[in-house]
Amino acid sequence: MYTHSILRNLMFHLLKACVFMLVGFIFNMTTESSSAQDVKSYTIKRSAGQITIDGKIDESSWKNAAEAILTETNSGNAVPLKSTVKLLWDDEYLYVAFYCEDPDAWATLENFDDPLWGEEVVEVFIDPEDKEHTYYEFEVSPINTVVDLFILNAGQANKGRFTGWKDWNMKGFKSGVYVEGDGKNEGTKDSYWTVEMAFPFNEIWTAANRPPKDGEMWRMNFYRIERGKSKDKNDDFYAAFNPTGRPSFHTPWQFGKFYFQK
Repeated sequence: MYTHSILRNLMFHLLKACVFMLVGFIFNMTTESSSAQDVKSYTIKRSAGQITIDGKIDESSWKNAAEAILTETNSGNAVPLKSTVKLLWDDEYLYVAFYCEDPDAWATLENFDDPLWGEEVVEVFIDPEDKEHTYYEFEVSPINTVVDLFILNAGQANKGRFTGWKDWNMKGFKSGVYVEGDGKNEGTKDSYWTVEMAFPFNEIWTAANRPPKDGEMWRMNFYRIERGKSKDKNDDFYAAFNPTGRPSFHTPWQFGKFYFQK
């Protein structure tokens, strides 16, 4: 009787331990799945031919690239004007193309490294290391004015405080803009503007592999700032590939996951 009691107790504790292990396993799977769903992903296909950086997005390779719709930066809700981004790559470059529906595209800043974030612009943030503290920022306006920055971010624990190195410039970076309309003067009729960018892998110094290996993942995010009117902020909106959940593009822990595919 005494031996049987010991065996029963032993079996009970073993069964209890197995149940706890199973519950823990299921909880971890749920947590990981939920976390994975919080950040959007995108597969970057290789370009089947040469890309001419003129802003027109008319090469056949672009037709095979997945189109990602940008949504409101804080909430992820739809924005009033169609805003999309596509990506491609080859052995030399990472290619990015934006489409921005815009009935009145305008710009006043014309000098390299001007503070474009105060006007209409598209933006690219690239963190190949996935460490959330250093990344590259590029902005292009409807008249193809460009600013490039190397960013140091304090991270989520420090509320994403950041500083930008403006004197850093990426050699070999290329951009082109096409506007269906005027694109420069406020108040003139436009339909849309499109942007093409080419980032030379050799100049992305923090990347582990240049070019990336098949299946390699980089953290990136893509944004659009729309200014309805220069003196009326009520028509402004801010759009992103992956929502940041707060009013700042400098939220590297919310950058999307981008996978290179051969």
